[in-house]
Amino acid sequence: NMIRKYTFNGKEYRSGYAVRQAIWKEDRKAFGEEPEENKAEFWEKLGVAYTEEPDPEPPQRVLALREVRELKARLSETDYAVIKIAEGAATSEEYSEVIAQRGAWRARINELEAQLGGGENV
Repeated sequence: NMIRKYTFNGKEYRSGYAVRQAIWKEDRKAFGEEPEENKAEFWEKLGVAYTEEPDPEPPQRVLALREVRELKARLSETDYAVIKIAEGAATSEEYSEVIAQRGAWRARINELEAQLGGGENV
């Protein structure tokens, strides 16, 4: 994923639309769509410096929160097994793999939440 930056008259814009509005306001200039290729040259003619840079990796905290959310979703998706066992419709032996997996997910959630500083144990 790339982050696009358009610099016009010393001000930075994050979209072609935003810089297009600035150019119109400043120079009353309208122009065609941004091309797929040679974008820097296209914008340079309009007095805009165009750059693309890779989107930086999300911070560790964001990754940890995302993983916690995914693991909690998996726990919810496997609640049916625990309910069946609790209601006597199944035995824990029948769902031993699911139960073991749920334990591993819970342990990982607790580990991540401890790193994040708090959160209740699951």
